[in-house]
Amino acid sequence: MAPVSEISSLLETLTSAIDVFKAELARQRLPEPSLFMSGPHPIDDVSYLPPPAMYEARRLALASLNSLKLLLENPVETAANTVRESAEIQGVRLSAEIGLCEILDSAPQRDVGECVAVVAEKAKMHPMKLGWFRETKPGYFANTRRSHALKKDTPSYCVVRYMYDWQYRTFGKLPEALTHPDESFRMATDVTHTAWNLAYDTDLPFLGAESWTAKYPDEARKFALGMGGLGVCSDNAVLHDFPWVEYVKGKDAVVDVGGGQGTLACSLAAAHPEIKCFVVQDIPAVRESAEKYIISKGLSDRVTFESQNFFEPNRRQGTGSYVFVLQKVLHDWNSEDSAKILRQIRECLLDGKSTLLIIDPLLSPATLSSEGPNAKDSLAALQGEGQYRPAPPPPYIPSGFGDNWMEAYTTNVFLIALCNAFERTYSSMEDMLSRAGMKIKKVNATR
Repeated sequence: MAPVSEISSLLETLTSAIDVFKAELARQRLPEPSLFMSGPHPIDDVSYLPPPAMYEARRLALASLNSLKLLLENPVETAANTVRESAEIQGVRLSAEIGLCEILDSAPQRDVGECVAVVAEKAKMHPMKLGWFRETKPGYFANTRRSHALKKDTPSYCVVRYMYDWQYRTFGKLPEALTHPDESFRMATDVTHTAWNLAYDTDLPFLGAESWTAKYPDEARKFALGMGGLGVCSDNAVLHDFPWVEYVKGKDAVVDVGGGQGTLACSLAAAHPEIKCFVVQDIPAVRESAEKYIISKGLSDRVTFESQNFFEPNRRQGTGSYVFVLQKVLHDWNSEDSAKILRQIRECLLDGKSTLLIIDPLLSPATLSSEGPNAKDSLAALQGEGQYRPAPPPPYIPSGFGDNWMEAYTTNVFLIALCNAFERTYSSMEDMLSRAGMKIKKVNATR
């Protein structure tokens, strides 16, 4: 038997995924996205959560395109383009800082856009060209679906505006940290011997009660806003793919430990009005930002902030029954420190009245197989279903679905650079919990 063509198999997966994606758009009476769009598409709204079949179709399509790109591209050009991506990062950041999207939105004809000279005059800068925008005719640029993510009133603006600088500077020092001439620095796993410390020339850790963010409250505010913007990528799925009402029934409150400005708590409160009480716990430096955010959402009657160092005994211990939540907190600390955090919450669980929910990605291996279920059949089984469950990878699609997991993979590198921590696999999560005298009871997949 002749070997199966990888390109043909991936093309078949891509075609099946696109067909389902288009069918889902038609079922929802939504237009197809277009490269000529100057405004956002309905599916771009932060409140939009695609149905399970549509979500998996998009994942499969992107994974197929990613794998096809690996098969078709020239490796030398890939290496060169990877280096050039640093220019796009700074271009996107600059676009957000100068309000380029707003400038183009104010053009007399939005679909035509504005000429470079006018953009330069309004931005008080030298004429430029930036890649997230659409050149409608020589020298004229207009917005795209993507560029609207840079508007100042959007969560993604906070990510671009505040997270890029930390990440860019810190990533730049990672090779130096990993090859440091001092072996004790190079091999250290604590939070004070990192690429972050080299980038910012400080002995302070980035996070914690005695840290950079604690010393500089404005930095803590920016970090909270940036993390809130990142949370939007997954918050809708967390809200709807987990049975919150069932878990919170009979409990006094949801307690978000290390909850930053309260993005998750406020989103949960808005989505589930039947849950009456939410508590956001974090260090005092975050209080002002969190309380402003909670007030802005009109949820002060149901969401409150309280100061809590999660390395110290939790103030809720012995006071009632709660659902404690740790969302993207444990990945900021190595396994030993994470276990210390967990032990403080474990003390709150010993009476059997409270539970703990950990919201973190579990990294999948990037293994590849020539075998697997047909994508068309997997997607057909999901169509019409309301409850989400992930589709298995078809042939030649990595088990982690390629670029769909890029955020988790790059976050993993950033965590190593920032605080000598990492995203976890199932086994490493299990190991960390066992250090705290705990174990995993159930894993819930989300979109």
